[in-house]
Amino acid sequence: MDHGRARKSAGRGRGFGWESENSRKHLRDYSRASKNTANVTTQQQTNKLASAEQRFQETSKHFAKDAAHLLKQYKEESSSEEDDLDDDGILSKLTQSYKGFEPSNGDKLENLGLTTQYLTECCQSGAITCLVCISSVKRHEQIWSCEKCFAIFHLPCIKQWVLEGVAQTTLLSAEHFPKRDIPWYCPKCRNEYSRSKCPESYYCFCGAVMNPVPDPWNLPHSCGEQCNHLLSQPPCGHKCLLLCHPGPCPPCPQTVKVGCYCGRKIPITRRCGKAGWSCGEKCNKLLSCKRHRCLRTCHSGECDTCGQISEKSCICGKKSGMKPCAEPLWSCGEVCGKQLACGFHHCEKVCHKDGECGDCPRAGVRTCPCGKKKLQGMACTDDVILCEDTCGKNLSCFGNHKCPRRCHFGECGSCPLMAHKPCRCGKREKEVACQKEYTCETRCQKMRACGKHQCRRKCCIGDCPSCEQVCGKSLQCKKHKCQMYCHTGPCYPCPLTSKVTCRCKSTAITVVCGKEKTTRPPRCRKKCVIPPDCHHHSRLPHTCHFGDCPRCKQICKQQLECGHICPGVCHDKVVVKNEIKAAAPWEQPQREYIIKKLPCPPCLEPMSAICQGGHETSQFPCHELKAYSCGRLCGRKLACGNHTCALQCHVVEDAPDTEKAGTNCAACEEACSKPRPDGCDHECVSPCHTEDCPPCRKRLRMRCHCGMVLLKHLCCDWAGKSDEEKERMQSCGNHCPKLIEKCGHPCKMQCHPGQCTSAEQCQKKVAKRCPCKRRKKDVLCSLVDMKEHFVECDDMCLSIKAAKETDRRQLEQKKKEAEERKQQEEVERFERKIHRRSRIRKNDNSTDEDEGNRQGILTKIFSSSLTRVTALLVFVISVIVYTYINTQI
Repeated sequence: MDHGRARKSAGRGRGFGWESENSRKHLRDYSRASKNTANVTTQQQTNKLASAEQRFQETSKHFAKDAAHLLKQYKEESSSEEDDLDDDGILSKLTQSYKGFEPSNGDKLENLGLTTQYLTECCQSGAITCLVCISSVKRHEQIWSCEKCFAIFHLPCIKQWVLEGVAQTTLLSAEHFPKRDIPWYCPKCRNEYSRSKCPESYYCFCGAVMNPVPDPWNLPHSCGEQCNHLLSQPPCGHKCLLLCHPGPCPPCPQTVKVGCYCGRKIPITRRCGKAGWSCGEKCNKLLSCKRHRCLRTCHSGECDTCGQISEKSCICGKKSGMKPCAEPLWSCGEVCGKQLACGFHHCEKVCHKDGECGDCPRAGVRTCPCGKKKLQGMACTDDVILCEDTCGKNLSCFGNHKCPRRCHFGECGSCPLMAHKPCRCGKREKEVACQKEYTCETRCQKMRACGKHQCRRKCCIGDCPSCEQVCGKSLQCKKHKCQMYCHTGPCYPCPLTSKVTCRCKSTAITVVCGKEKTTRPPRCRKKCVIPPDCHHHSRLPHTCHFGDCPRCKQICKQQLECGHICPGVCHDKVVVKNEIKAAAPWEQPQREYIIKKLPCPPCLEPMSAICQGGHETSQFPCHELKAYSCGRLCGRKLACGNHTCALQCHVVEDAPDTEKAGTNCAACEEACSKPRPDGCDHECVSPCHTEDCPPCRKRLRMRCHCGMVLLKHLCCDWAGKSDEEKERMQSCGNHCPKLIEKCGHPCKMQCHPGQCTSAEQCQKKVAKRCPCKRRKKDVLCSLVDMKEHFVECDDMCLSIKAAKETDRRQLEQKKKEAEERKQQEEVERFERKIHRRSRIRKNDNSTDEDEGNRQGILTKIFSSSLTRVTALLVFVISVIVYTYINTQI
């Protein structure tokens, strides 16, 4: 808006300075505001990104902390779990004394009956659950076992169960009734126990040892000794031979001689626990009907009732019919009708045996119906006369009224009177029929025994019934609801059980409902029956398991394209890692594992192959088999006949035989390699050929013997010459410029090989001088060392030598005197400097009299003369050193 206004002002006042200035000012303000807005927007975006990054980091830390906490908790839980015991070794040791239990002979653990389940659960971690606290029973915890259902509970849990159950059941206080004995019940089977049987201590399963010590080689909670309980199924009098164990004792393994059930066969030796046996023939025992025999196969127990039908008479004998033999007596249902002893009346009883009709019921003393008037001597044929009095019998009514009717036959009936009577609860009164019960409409407000619901019964007398509503609370298993009537306190544990099985369902353990997920499945020893998911017909044998089967380790054996069989491990189902790229820079790349079928690996079957040139035969994997070159040279003879083909191993075309080169072999480009004549070191300039080489026209350059002239000869002229001729051709014919070694004079011979003339033959004249070099004499070089040519000094030479010695000594004396003078001047200069310093010190000492007085006599002496003594010693030492040096020189 400001920007548009500024543009209008600028256009409107183009000819006026103040309007243009305002326009420019507005433009500057707008541009500055735009920049500030852009900066603010950029800063806000930066702050947003920073805050988002900060929130992301905080969230990441929070998630990492939670993950670490969960991982720690998982580790604690996993570490708290108990490892499975060696159940095979423990069970073998436990059943060692059990006669007839020999796994090597084929007997199975199932021969122990129900004991098998308890033994297996006790060995496996987490299989036993306390029904009170619904938690696993550990091997080191104290337990109690029920005598009837053999359920295992924590000892503290069963104690709490007993105390809470007794407190809820009894109304008697422990203070006033200390000897009360109130029963309690097992949480599982509801078996009744007396208060005196409340467990107080921890015993082993057989009850022989208190607080048994855990032993990894024994069954948990077992003392490891023999059980010795009397066997009850059947009660044979023998004792249990297993070591201390949970659950019921197994069948007796002792051997006894017993006959079959029917007793017709000879007794044989059998296990006491399974002593009864059937011979397989008909029982043929006489049944209870005493007419038929048992048709069942030889069996245990009593024979069944006879199921056949036969003709039988009724009890009174009037009728007969086809009836089951199991019913020996039957009644026809008709009245007897026989004449009694009085001769007038007949028996009114239903079908009965003869002689049981009895006397006439109207004989003897008789009374009127109300019993007030007695009649004697009346015949049984005469009827009783009613009296005229009131009946007066007591009626069963609220007012205890009497029957108001006259004497009558039959029942008195209900009370016809009215009565003022209270209701059942006693809160209301009303006049109603005496025989009717009066109930008011008042509902009971008391709480029932559950403590949750009111009685709500009309006219309740205080005996409120127990609550009839279903509890309906979820049990600890979280699967079922409590089906008991409404009650106080916690609900009983879920009475149902479930089985935790292996994958193949052949091995199972029974656990409390709700513990299926936390209980470790049993170990199954049977073979896995899951069909293979690869091309093989069957899997490698392995035991039953959960989850996916392990990867197939069998050889693939599928036919490859080359015709060989794949030797690799089966690769139909292989886990392959697949990495997914991150969608954003701050996200981490994800990894997922997929199962896919991989192709067969390359064939590695070794195959023989000949190189292209036919030099060698090598072994190669089948997938790498192809035409190859061995890398050697071809080696076939070329047309020149001197050289061979220098190409690497290749396919030779149009070769006349196996030794000569073909059309595609390399052409000979080598120089002639024939041997050269003696003395010729040059190569033949002609290409490789078969005939003799031409003469060498190379020019040889060589120095003469003396080395002064450069000679040139043809190689063909030089080669093959004798040594004397070569020495002649190498000589230049000039004078030899070399010097004799000992004397150094020039050689007088022409250019020659070898050494020059010796010094003994040198004829050059040389000057020989005396020792002082004053006299000389010319002598031949070869005679210089001879004694007769020695030059001696004369008297003149000796006098000259003596004068030179005198001059030398005078010069040395002058040098020595000059040196002494110089040293004397140095000493004097040094002494003057020392005396000047002493005077300065004396002046300083005079100005400091107080300080001088405090110093001792020795201090004054040293302060004045110590410097001089030191200088003198230095001078003496310098003189001695200088004299010693000059003497040595």
